[in-house]
Amino acid sequence: MRQTFEIRAKDAPGLLARIETLFRRQRAPIRSFFFEGGNGPVAVLTIEAEAPADVAGLLRRQLMRLLDVNEVSDAMPAAQPEFRFEEKTA
Repeated sequence: MRQTFEIRAKDAPGLLARIETLFRRQRAPIRSFFFEGGNGPVAVLTIEAEAPADVAGLLRRQLMRLLDVNEVSDAMPAAQPEFRFEEKTA
């Protein structure tokens, strides 16, 4: 089951390595990753990983224990655009 994590943390050296280590130890492969930072002291990481619900809960708790992490929340995956096909009659 895919889980999406939104992590707000202090933009510090080694942050990404520590976060990746947690996912690797729990055998939750990262499928998608987005990092937004560098403009200030806070970085926002959005990670989509394959993890059952119990492992996802454990990962959230472990992420919150990291010194630089301020908040971990569930991010809603971006909605796919809806395409419609309408046939016009004369």
